[in-house]
Amino acid sequence: MTTLYPVQDVFTRGEISPRLHARASLDFYRAALARCENFLTLPHGGIRKRGGTYFAGEVKTSAKKTRLIPFIFSADQAYALEFGDLYIRVYAYGARVGTVEVASPYLEADLFELAYVQSADQMWISHKDYPPKVLTRTAHTTWSLADFTFLDGPYDEINTTPTTLTPANTGHATPQMTSATTPSGTVTDNGTGTTSWRAFDRAINGSVTVSTGSSGFLQYQFPAGQGKAANAYWISASEDAAKWGDTPTQWKLSGSNNGVNYVSLDGRSGERGWSGSEVRFYEFQNQTTYEYYKFDFSGGGGDDANNTGISEVALAENGDMMTPFDLTASSISGINGGTGFQTTDVGRSIRLLGADNVWRWAKITSRTSTTVVKVRLYGHALPDFSPITRWRLGTFVPGKYVESGSLYEERLAFSRKFSVYASKTGDFDNFALGEKDDDALEFVQAGGGQANDIQWIAESDGALMIGTSGGVRALSGSGIDEALTPSSFKNRRSRTFGCARIRPVDAGQSFLYVTRSRKSIAELTQTAQSRFTSDDVGQISEHIPKQGVVELAFQTDPDPLLWFPLDNGELGGYTHQPSQEVRGMHRHRLGGSFTGVDWAIVESAAVTPGQDGNDDLWLVVKRTIGGVTRRYIEVKTAPFEYGAVADAFEVDCGLTYTGAAVATVGGAAHLAGQSVDVLADGKVYHGLTVSGGGTVTLPGGSTAAKWQLGLPYAAAADTLELDVGGKDGSIIGRRKKVAKAILSLLETDTTGLEVQSFMRGRWEPVRMPSIVAPDGGATLFTGNVEVPIDDSWEGQGRVRIRHVNPTPCTIRAFTPVFDAEP
Repeated sequence: MTTLYPVQDVFTRGEISPRLHARASLDFYRAALARCENFLTLPHGGIRKRGGTYFAGEVKTSAKKTRLIPFIFSADQAYALEFGDLYIRVYAYGARVGTVEVASPYLEADLFELAYVQSADQMWISHKDYPPKVLTRTAHTTWSLADFTFLDGPYDEINTTPTTLTPANTGHATPQMTSATTPSGTVTDNGTGTTSWRAFDRAINGSVTVSTGSSGFLQYQFPAGQGKAANAYWISASEDAAKWGDTPTQWKLSGSNNGVNYVSLDGRSGERGWSGSEVRFYEFQNQTTYEYYKFDFSGGGGDDANNTGISEVALAENGDMMTPFDLTASSISGINGGTGFQTTDVGRSIRLLGADNVWRWAKITSRTSTTVVKVRLYGHALPDFSPITRWRLGTFVPGKYVESGSLYEERLAFSRKFSVYASKTGDFDNFALGEKDDDALEFVQAGGGQANDIQWIAESDGALMIGTSGGVRALSGSGIDEALTPSSFKNRRSRTFGCARIRPVDAGQSFLYVTRSRKSIAELTQTAQSRFTSDDVGQISEHIPKQGVVELAFQTDPDPLLWFPLDNGELGGYTHQPSQEVRGMHRHRLGGSFTGVDWAIVESAAVTPGQDGNDDLWLVVKRTIGGVTRRYIEVKTAPFEYGAVADAFEVDCGLTYTGAAVATVGGAAHLAGQSVDVLADGKVYHGLTVSGGGTVTLPGGSTAAKWQLGLPYAAAADTLELDVGGKDGSIIGRRKKVAKAILSLLETDTTGLEVQSFMRGRWEPVRMPSIVAPDGGATLFTGNVEVPIDDSWEGQGRVRIRHVNPTPCTIRAFTPVFDAEP
């Protein structure tokens, strides 16, 4: 028999499905493993033992599930948010931020259905059963959660029933004047006008001469102490404006509280070409109450420079400062399915079409009955008290709240069922529909022709991706590099998989998302402008995501890694660098245990930028500690690279001590009663017990100045049967016997490395006494080692490798030396 030396120097396909263990003809077969547990597949080809996890704190209520959500302001300011039952806590860079805790409405059962989108210091949070909220960071330790207010939209369809809505107020800041001083306040001009008070009499016909020259002022003064805050107005030209050209072409609006000192509020110029009785609308920012409002008009009088005239001025009161007034429905028909106004309508918007055929909007502040609510009116004042026949109720009420969100082209977008709503460009609160390019958008059937619910929306290059239960669609402008606008859009279907309601991740050149079954992960790549395709990235490792994916978190630095907690408590990993054909899955079992399984349960994962340039992977981990369920927040440490062995952190739920050399350290009360491993000044100690008070003592009076202590875990890799050397065809299935294994190692503590025949039960240690430090401390070896193996002819040339010390291990290549049947 011929002795064979097949080298495996690439492990980039990770752990492959048992269904493929005999498919040696596949290209990826020789880059794969039968088992890759607590090892990471590296883009360079080898496998490296994962770093441990650092204990950051216990969740507020360990008996209940908790979720982590990243809050990333910048690479230098990043947080992990602990969402629990009715609360939010804040963590940053491995520790909780002070005592920050924000009350929230979300119950334990809601946490993994929350969707979120963030911009700068604000995060919008949505859930199908709750009104959307906005979480705001105003300082490192100052956070708040409030209802998100949609300004002027979105809305249901326009009312088609006979029901009318009658306002008890019109929203005018000034009263309807019947003289210069009645019913209240005073109207004045520069002394050359005639009956200027008629500019406030609510009649848009006729003509009011403000001044006999080309300029003049018009002022309204409130009674003392009764001023109001105005933030909009409209001006109506006189009936004969086109004939005489007396309408002013420019003006300034000012406010004052003493009639002497005025503040400029708004200014216009170039307002030419007025037609008879034409109405023009203007808005400005103001929340200050003024007793005097003065218009300084100029440019009026036409060719003869005689008479500056208008028909009407209507100052509108700022809705936020307005006293709510009644809005009375003539019946309950058309309101909430014929049930009339409900208490849940408080906060809901209503759009009202006035008698001048201009839409306004109002916000419900309270409910009096099924036909009467109190509202505040926003925008411009209504022309009169006429019953309103055309109105629209706000879309978002219980059972119809938004479900997911994203940013796209400077718009804030939300989805619900089959629809997508996008805000006005650069104005995230404003969802008022319009025809201008920057107006808000609404796509009622954004999910396509089929009735597939939208599961998520996400921003991509050139398109807003819409993940539905039937597949992924791309919403974009109608042309290449054309912006999405009310008049330019297209909604394209792509050949993709149906989606689960799990937030996708941006993996650089592609998106990764969970398919509808939650048992596979797909990669979404762009093949042409706004056209996409999907591939199942885990198909060759289908047994890993088939456990049920909980959520996704993508780590960019130091290596591109996707992390995904699984229903069985394992942490799935996927090394993703498609440009180099690196696509390998691996599984991770954290140290400790939970009732029924021999590993800790990972329930949630989130990635944020870390302080050292590497991304931090935050985890919520559930264990049984002292017979009690504990949920801890832990941060996966950066991988060990090119350092001193004493600095390696290869334990879970661990802590670090650096200081004077001591025999005992404390602070590990979270592991009371547990058996831990310790790396003390580079020396390995196994099976030390944490006292009830949280202390650990080194045996034999030993001391150390640098400690890494925590729960132990082993990294394990099982090789596949290699198909090499057959003279008459494949040797898959033929008997083989391994004599030894040659391992190419990088920075590895060989005292913790063991190899075992796939059929025999004895673990063979790597015996290299020459590299053990005189004081018993571990040292790191780089090079080749040979390990003799006690194997049988039934072993198929496969071996198991494991590393059990809390120290580094990187395997660059593996060569089984075996004899095979001819």
